[in-house]
Amino acid sequence: MLLSIADCIGISSCKKVKVGKMLLLAAICFSAVNVVGQTTYEESQARLIEPKQDVFIVPLVAEIQLTGKQTRQDFGPYEFDINSLSTTTITDINQYKANALYKAAREADADLIVAATFNVKSDSKGKKMIINVSGYPGKYVNFRSLKLDKPEDYKWIESAYPANYLEVEKQKSEEKEKAASK
Repeated sequence: MLLSIADCIGISSCKKVKVGKMLLLAAICFSAVNVVGQTTYEESQARLIEPKQDVFIVPLVAEIQLTGKQTRQDFGPYEFDINSLSTTTITDINQYKANALYKAAREADADLIVAATFNVKSDSKGKKMIINVSGYPGKYVNFRSLKLDKPEDYKWIESAYPANYLEVEKQKSEEKEKAASK
């Protein structure tokens, strides 16, 4: 298609070959940049604030038990390579923080770090992001299905998830009506 455009604007056959060679060279250079670019990748996902379930199919309730000393603990530093500070985005930093949080939880043999705080800084050369995490390591314990006859299992839902609390109350009311009509 490029050569037919060249015909339309009057480029000679000799110039067509040169244009074709230049396009081929450009394509090779651009593909080489993609191959030489990123060689490693790591991603983690963690809860940054508190656990939250958005969908209640069969509600499951668990408790968080703080582990260890039950005091704020420090984790890290965790270092992540970056190309440069000028190309590092907030999204990149948030991913590094999530990765550091995951590593801290693994280091503490915990399911999560409650009330996690972060200290994020770069090294003096701007080639590494250094992240320290502080928080309370915890494990999920006492898993159980939510029981409508045990208010302690669901009363907290009202403040955390107001819309879902109304659904629980509606379900509870419907079950009472069904039981009464039998």
